Amino acid sequence: MNKLIELIEKSKNIAITGHVSPDGDCTGSTLGLYNYITENYKDKQVRVCLEKPSMKFSYMNGFGLISENPFMDADLVVSLDASDRERLGSRGVLLDIAKESLCIDHHITNTDFAKFNIVEDFRSSTCELLYTLLEKEKVSVNTAICLYTGIVHDSGVFKYQSTTKETMDIAGELIAKGFDFTKIIDDTYFKKDFNASKLLGLVLTNAKLEFEGKCCYGVLDFDTWSKYISDKKKMDGIIDNLRNINGVEIALFMYETEKNEYKVSLRSINKNVSTIAAALGGGGHIRAAGATVYGNADEILKDKILPMIEKELNG
Repeated sequence: MNKLIELIEKSKNIAITGHVSPDGDCTGSTLGLYNYITENYKDKQVRVCLEKPSMKFSYMNGFGLISENPFMDADLVVSLDASDRERLGSRGVLLDIAKESLCIDHHITNTDFAKFNIVEDFRSSTCELLYTLLEKEKVSVNTAICLYTGIVHDSGVFKYQSTTKETMDIAGELIAKGFDFTKIIDDTYFKKDFNASKLLGLVLTNAKLEFEGKCCYGVLDFDTWSKYISDKKKMDGIIDNLRNINGVEIALFMYETEKNEYKVSLRSINKNVSTIAAALGGGGHIRAAGATVYGNADEILKDKILPMIEKELNG
């Protein structure tokens, strides 16, 4: 018996949480575990404590029950897809309240911040790792939909180098549960609404190339992006379009979340951007990482980020 199942069986009130600004992997893993527990352990009280994810994930069972408030009576908190306590935001208090805590994650920068930690950084996604911890015959179609979504999103629809034979095998096992997997990919990974598409066009129009075309970056201030969209989650995917430009080795996208606060996303083909993100106070994977930075965007780029990118490119 692995530690996850052991802790579930010992606990009555269970809080499931994940990182701020939840993406497909975070949303899929938290709701996947929620469905697994509620369907197989009827005596458990379970709550998903998370910032509200993008509505494009609302097809997942349990989406409407997500609460941003911590589950104060929890005796077990399971953190999914978060590399450190700070990434949990206000829900980090759960680590102090719950009797037991377990972190399940696949980030190379994970700090082992829970009492128990299951971290495998070679996995394509936290959803892939989570599936290996569950009893396969007890995984329902509801759970499978959630886990498949997370694998799709964090593997870049199976194109990132973290994708392995086991990733594909697990995806196949999930598909065998019976659901429209092509619709999940189309609706949540590729499709964008009209205004989000126009914003992407604006970023690409104003993007800059540095270091002989090996770095491409784009920056948006709050006033600009908020004219097009009201939900910042709709900027998901912009960084991938910058990385897909021919010759680009490292892509950078920054957008202002509030006055002089910027969310930074980094992607690479073969370089290690996790070290750059860590130096900025963030973290992530070798080829996909991010951080939050403060100050003037031009100064941050010139004095901090671009010099680190240049060093990594020449390393």
